[in-house]
Amino acid sequence: MTADTAAWRKSACILCENNCGIQIQIDGRRFTRIRGDKEHVTAAGYTCNKTLRLDHYQNGGARPTTPLRREPDGSSTPIDRDTAIREIAASLKTVRDTHGGESIFFYGDGGQSNHLGGAYSGALLRALDARYSSKPLAQEKTGEGLVDAHLTGGHTTGDFARAEISLSLSKIPWQSHGVPRARAVLKDIAKDPINGTSWHKHVPAGIQPLPT
Repeated sequence: MTADTAAWRKSACILCENNCGIQIQIDGRRFTRIRGDKEHVTAAGYTCNKTLRLDHYQNGGARPTTPLRREPDGSSTPIDRDTAIREIAASLKTVRDTHGGESIFFYGDGGQSNHLGGAYSGALLRALDARYSSKPLAQEKTGEGLVDAHLTGGHTTGDFARAEISLSLSKIPWQSHGVPRARAVLKDIAKDPINGTSWHKHVPAGIQPLPT
């Protein structure tokens, strides 16, 4: 075992908004071991199956490990990241200077990485004097943002562990998580003599009740 793999390093999962604290051991790019960080203020050591497969997402066999430049003949040439950023920036600048920033349309990535597009697209659009953008993030967060803006004036996260009433529509937190410490919290709810009975009674057909 190398010095890197022997040391536990603190990090956080980015696969949902909970950003659960984790500890990892690494060997180069590989996550050799992953566990929950018991000192994390909200997760308190909790991890879901997605977190424990972070190495698969980072190092899956089909994932490129370097930017690829598309050549005129359709082939792709690996290049370093600094070169890729310089060339992309130069191309965008040429488009902006020639046709104006309004001709540039930012389309965000899908999947969980759309959160990064939401966080960083603003600075890019301002630098290019661009006005238009679209991203899958809007499908997930527009409604939530509208409600939060009217109720609290900002972004909030539901405190399901202490809520008197919680309602999930088209969501199964037991499988999808997305709720802080989802399965631990749902187990606690299921044990409640009043709310637990209500939960079991309203489990949709075909979905197994929570274990007690």
